[in-house]
Amino acid sequence: MLTVARVLEAFRTLDPDLPIQYALSFITIAQNEGMSIGELAERLGIAQSSASRNVAALSRWHSFGKAGFDLVQAQEDPRERRRKVVTLTDKGRGFIESLRSIVGEPPKPHATPDAPKAEGLPVPEPRRVRSA
Repeated sequence: MLTVARVLEAFRTLDPDLPIQYALSFITIAQNEGMSIGELAERLGIAQSSASRNVAALSRWHSFGKAGFDLVQAQEDPRERRRKVVTLTDKGRGFIESLRSIVGEPPKPHATPDAPKAEGLPVPEPRRVRSA
């Protein structure tokens, strides 16, 4: 339990009021770099609009020009323009390495979307989307 508390404290250094859904989104993206926003929504069992808001908050710019956390970036998939592919930024890679050190994992070499998934961090099980 101490490790979980330390991971949560690491997220609190970004923002003391950071929603847990942002943390889960970030960890899921780190484990599945190159996933789409729709895939993130499905994996977390949330609406696509919520996943899109989470990615925006974790990106460089949130809504209305407000600064985000700059941990991820979403880019248009060149093969399917409506699809946004999400990857970690350099800052996001540094943050995931700090989380790995908290859970006792050795640092990983620079990851790419084709690299193996992050290991050692909890993998959220896909959930059903709740309707309003």
